[in-house]
Order: sequence, then structure tokens, then C-alpha cells
Amino acid sequence: MRCARSSPARMLMCSALFYTATLVTLAAQSPPTRTVWDGAYTAEQAERGKSAYAASCARCHGGSLEGGMGRSLVGTSFWNKWREQSVGDLLDYVSKNMPMGQTSTTTLSAPVYADIVSFLLRSNDLPAGQNELTPTSSASVQIVPKEGSSGELPATTLARVVGCLAPQGTDKDWRIISASRPERVKTIDGGTASAGQGADRHYALKFVLQPLAPLVGKKVAVVGILLGDGGVDGINVSTVTALAATCD
Repeated sequence: MRCARSSPARMLMCSALFYTATLVTLAAQSPPTRTVWDGAYTAEQAERGKSAYAASCARCHGGSLEGGMGRSLVGTSFWNKWREQSVGDLLDYVSKNMPMGQTSTTTLSAPVYADIVSFLLRSNDLPAGQNELTPTSSASVQIVPKEGSSGELPATTLARVVGCLAPQGTDKDWRIISASRPERVKTIDGGTASAGQGADRHYALKFVLQPLAPLVGKKVAVVGILLGDGGVDGINVSTVTALAATCD
């Protein structure tokens, strides 16, 4: 259709066609995020993983993944540990840390680790798909409840928030205000001042062991265990680190 020097009606139709084509292009460039409910492994792979798990993992985690020397790998324990992470995170963790006390002689091959994670997913009632789980495919698959992601990290997650330290009631009660959403961390290092700008959350700080009075009114990073999803019931504090002299 020629649009140059056309009637208003034809120009309007050309604009609509251009807008539709743009939307189609953007959709093609930004595929929807996959989740564990779309099928991240195959049934055959999970069956292989069942045998590998029995040989290498059941001694610590139980024959039915119920836990023992190691933590339970099913149900609430699984979801509290891995919700809002990717299957790739799970596979990476298992590959680097299991079996417990891993050595060069006890480490498993990459395909076997993928099979074991497939069995773990099946054991948590997550559906099989058409393609096998691999380090590449698993990286983009999110572990979220069937009803979808809440966007909040689960209780017991080690997380970091950045905000302004303020007293709460008495000198033994503390809270962080104008704070960021929690971000998952692997260590208790407070990090740098660049994160957590422009947020409006607040959290009660629990079980604080270090003196905080010198940090009142300063921007700080708090690292600790979330109490309740998203830290709704507070943070069990590991470290509080000053990031800036003021909260501005």
C-alpha cells in the first residue's frame, strides 16, 4: 500500500499497519520467560536421574528426597530454597557442591547432574517437556509457583537491602527505611553504594549483635535472613555496612 500523499483514511490505515508490524517484531525479539511449568526436562531424563540419585545422593538426602544428613529436596524445603531462582542456578549449585565432600573422584559428569536435577524437578510434581535439560536450556527457566511469580524472595533467603537506618522505639529496636527490595546474595558482604536507590520499603531488624547507634541517619546495606516472604516480618541480621554518610 502506498502511503505518501494519500488520503487521511489511507494514512491512518498505514499507521495502524506500521504499529502492528512493530508489535510483532518486538514480540519476536522478546520471547516470554519460561518456567518450570512449561517442562524443563524429559521423562526419560528424569528416569535416568532416579537411578543416579539413588547411587549418589540418597545416602544423605533420603531415598524419597525427604532429607536426613542433608536437607529435604521436596515440598516446602525445595520451594523455600529455590523459588524465584532459575533451574540453571539449581543445576549449577548441585554440580559444584554434590555429592557432599565432593572430590575429583566423586564428582559426576555434566549429563548425570542434569539427569539428577530432572529427577528432583519431577519429584516436586513439575511436568516433563519435550527437550532434555542442559546447562544452556536451564538458565532461562524460572522456578515459580504454578500461579506465577509473586516477585518476592521467599522466607529464609539470605538477602541484601539498602536504605536508611533509623531507631524504632528503643535503642535496641532498629529498622531500615526508604529501603530497596531484597536481592538474593551468596555472602554477607554489604556490597557497594550503587544498589537500592529510590526505594520506599521498610524492614524491622531482628537479632542485631553489632552496635548501630553510630550509623543512624546513614545509608546502609543490611544482609541477613528474610523473615517472611520479602522480609515482611523483618530481617535476621548478619551484617550492617555503612555505604554513605547521609540517606540522600
